[in-house]
Amino acid sequence: MTPESMSAAESTSRTGNIIAALATVGACDIAFGLTLQLVPLLMNERGWPAWAIGLNSAMGPIGILMAGPFLPRVIGRVGTKRIVLIIICVLVVSLAAISRLPVWMWFPLRFFFGLSTSALFVVSEAWILSAATSENRGRVMGIYTSLLSVTFATGPLILPWTGIDGALPWGIGIACILLSIIPVTFVKVSDDEFKMREGGTGFFGFVARAPMLLCAIAAATLFDNVLIAFFTIYGIRSGLELAVASRVLGIGIIGNLLLSYPLGWLADHWSRRAVMFLSAGLTVLLSLSLLVTITHWSVWPIMMVLSPMAFAIYVVGLATMGDSFKGPDLMAGTAAVAAMWGVGGLIGPPVAGIAIDLVGIDAVPVTLAGFYVLLLVALALTGGKLVRGTANG
Repeated sequence: MTPESMSAAESTSRTGNIIAALATVGACDIAFGLTLQLVPLLMNERGWPAWAIGLNSAMGPIGILMAGPFLPRVIGRVGTKRIVLIIICVLVVSLAAISRLPVWMWFPLRFFFGLSTSALFVVSEAWILSAATSENRGRVMGIYTSLLSVTFATGPLILPWTGIDGALPWGIGIACILLSIIPVTFVKVSDDEFKMREGGTGFFGFVARAPMLLCAIAAATLFDNVLIAFFTIYGIRSGLELAVASRVLGIGIIGNLLLSYPLGWLADHWSRRAVMFLSAGLTVLLSLSLLVTITHWSVWPIMMVLSPMAFAIYVVGLATMGDSFKGPDLMAGTAAVAAMWGVGGLIGPPVAGIAIDLVGIDAVPVTLAGFYVLLLVALALTGGKLVRGTANG
């Protein structure tokens, strides 16, 4: 086989792995989005208090956070494809059990659902990052972010059609998860590639080597959780109707779909570090602009740009991680990134809620901006270096 044909074969294999991994996580993400809306609605319908609904929602992030340190070693021992198939089985059983068991049992089930979800994203992100190259990793992660925005939003759109009662919404969620088995069979990876070795980085070693990268990811997860939890309330209290506030929030999904890839392209062709500073700065300005534009027509284009700018941090962070870490160290990194989603889910909404109680509803955009102000300060102090000992730029 000639070098040219070997290169072409390798490129085809890499592309196939990326597509298969994207399809796997996308199919499951529809079920995640559906479940995150369905469970609180059912608990509310059955008369459970708001604090209990909030506690149930927190069980997922707790599972994500607690799984992080253990996942790299477990995945390395079991194998990535085998662990994904196990995860799919756990997710299916969890959803089937939630649909049948009394509500008090939903709390531990939600914990295991969150833990399993975390493991799925850890593996899929490691597959995608390892299959991408330094030349296209920003664009690939832009596609990944766009896909997650669309598939996660698809779940809640199913509920108006199915309603929340009966077996149909649960059946659709389970079917989506089962469908993800098909693309898993097309992923071609060696179990040795991600097996933990002596002297490897490991979860806590990754945290020590890439604290700024994780701070950047944390800013994006905090932003996302606060935006989802409070933006509609902010819009209503500012004078918007419920339907309008929901649509304004939804326009951010369209923004992610349209702009995540161009931002990834910019990170590939210009500078990862520069895109990080630019997107963080614009996120601060656009968030604060909501204080005066929330009831003006300009809130629509602002939200369309704000959401992808905030998530460009996530795109660049993952691309930088793929540039700097390989094999089991990359798996440790994706586990640490997943843990940051747990941090965002546990810390973001309570912080914003306290701020609202103290100073009023305008604390929502100020809190969103505040996360990125802190990130900009940290980036400035470290020269924008996300990983220690590298010249990521």
